[in-house]
Amino acid sequence: MMEIAITGVGLATARGGAHDLGREASPPVAMPWHPARMYRPLRGNDLTGHARLAASLRAALAECGGSGPIVAASCNGGAASFAEDDWRASFEIEHAPVASAACASGMHALYLARQLIAAGAPEVRVVAGDITTPPCHANFEALRVLSDEPAPFQPDASGFMLGEAAVALRLVPAARAPGAPRLIGPVLGHDLDGDDGIARALAALGSHAPELVIGQGAGAAEADRAELAALASRVAGDVPLATALHGFGHTLGASSLLSVALAVLARDAALDVLGGPARTAQDGRPLGAGRSQRTTVVCRALGGACGACFVGDGTAVARRLAWGPRSSLPPLRDRVLRAVVAAADRERSAEPPDLVIVTLDAPLPPSARIGSRILPTSVLEMTPGQLPQLIARAWGYPGPAVCLVGGDPLPLLAACRATHERVYRIAIRGMPGSDDRDIEWNA
Repeated sequence: MMEIAITGVGLATARGGAHDLGREASPPVAMPWHPARMYRPLRGNDLTGHARLAASLRAALAECGGSGPIVAASCNGGAASFAEDDWRASFEIEHAPVASAACASGMHALYLARQLIAAGAPEVRVVAGDITTPPCHANFEALRVLSDEPAPFQPDASGFMLGEAAVALRLVPAARAPGAPRLIGPVLGHDLDGDDGIARALAALGSHAPELVIGQGAGAAEADRAELAALASRVAGDVPLATALHGFGHTLGASSLLSVALAVLARDAALDVLGGPARTAQDGRPLGAGRSQRTTVVCRALGGACGACFVGDGTAVARRLAWGPRSSLPPLRDRVLRAVVAAADRERSAEPPDLVIVTLDAPLPPSARIGSRILPTSVLEMTPGQLPQLIARAWGYPGPAVCLVGGDPLPLLAACRATHERVYRIAIRGMPGSDDRDIEWNA
């Protein structure tokens, strides 16, 4: 596997850019539309909606530098309402297809960028961003996972505080940047019944003896316990664990790429932004971060998409895929999702593919509400990353399954087909509001 180096980092966050992390963070502020709920807003960005997201992405890319092709990622885009036109336009980022996998979106984009480098690109820029909007806030309120007093990895953790960020990384073949930090992975997967996705991803990543782990820790306590158990299966108990949640809030689709960026920056300086008030996790693992030359990053989205990567010197491990346990699926309201699940069993190939890619012309609009409020059962359904997750669970597929929204996916598809023996694409064509969305299996 080709070695890849990270030669640039760009940030737009509540703390500012990469060179501002030593400054004191702006305190959380009340949401404009919900004064009782706090969040950490982007510093120095007074725009709203898609313009706010676009400006933050441009700022991160400018600080990152470079001029290579862009692989973009976002959980929610910049939609300021649930209107179909607004929802569709929110994923139009730099005219590129957008990797969307809820909180794992940035790591999915990082995986796709690696394929472009391996297929011959001399440089690729990865950018991930999300902002706090009324639809974003309403979705998480419906799921009851927001908390103004987050307590990552503690027994009383009840959820997270929202944050905003755009993060950019510049990748090149390692031969072009001998002194730059190496990126091992990422390895992508999904939770399956009785089979933890993070533990599986860490096993596939290999043993790299990290000095630090940067995890998710978004709560609730039960989810944190699962993350801690997965780490305990592969990482020594005295290796400290950190999270960006205290310093930045939960930055959703940008969160995993933010963790990778912080792993790069932690090579040169201890980052107070990775600390928090607690000294140990609920399983006794030390919390906090000093300088680290060898850092493992893990993430898990609410819907089960998982990923792990390593920043530092190391050797990638070849991964062999086999079908895992098929999972029971929840009842679904959305017509497109029901059609995908109904067809999944008969479309399952004899051998597991090396990669599953779902391409969407446009995102699925919210399909179930009471008045202006979306129903909790529909919140995850409207997340584009729910599509590959449902397919992976229906198949018992433990490997990488990604979703691309909008743009022209053909360059990324060509790169993936050049670097994987078997790529299985599900193409979902059609726009929001149309009566017909065509689903083509193994396109």
